[in-house]
Amino acid sequence: MIPLNLLTCITKVFNKRLLHHYFPPSWKIAHVLMFPKPGQNQKLPGNYRPISLLSNLRNIYEKVILARLKEHCSDLQIIPDEQYGFRPNHGCVHELLRVTNLITHGFNNKLYTGGVFLDVHKAFYRMWHNGLIYKLIANKLPHYVIDIRTLFLHNITFKVKLNSTLSETGHIKAGTPQGSILRRLLYTVYTTDFSVKKHITNCFFADDTAILAQGSATKFVIRSCLNLL
Repeated sequence: MIPLNLLTCITKVFNKRLLHHYFPPSWKIAHVLMFPKPGQNQKLPGNYRPISLLSNLRNIYEKVILARLKEHCSDLQIIPDEQYGFRPNHGCVHELLRVTNLITHGFNNKLYTGGVFLDVHKAFYRMWHNGLIYKLIANKLPHYVIDIRTLFLHNITFKVKLNSTLSETGHIKAGTPQGSILRRLLYTVYTTDFSVKKHITNCFFADDTAILAQGSATKFVIRSCLNLL
């Protein structure tokens, strides 16, 4: 709905920033609004849900980067087939069906099925920045993507907004800002090196993981699951 000349100007700005591998520092500041969780004690900070307000131009720029990052991940086959979260035509129901079919197959063939179920607490807030950059390099993503991601993760700050008052600046040392459309794909890339072993079936849905093992003896199944932990 913006004028064509302004759209052209924004396009040129984005292209220049992609060309020079640049992410503006002013876009790395988030204004955080705190909303109380229903039925919780509002005197405790943990009972508030943070919502980050980010620059609109940043959100558009991230969409451009996201489209390119998805294309590179597809071309390089980075995302494992076992990951059903944040992928087109994949969903939680599909992963549950896959798990159910595996267990049913075990029953039909007189096999025991054991599982370890993992749910990472505050997963998107705990991504190690240097570790993520290392994995982007290890997966051989283009240099411009790695450079922009490095700038994106360096010196991220936030301020909590209450009415018209802003708090002092805080620094985000791990994870990505809440509200960033890149955080889901980056987390998926971050977890692509999950251990793969014989007789083990990995089932991923975003930050939820099921590790399943099958065998004719319960001791073998238990030992197979525990060896991954």
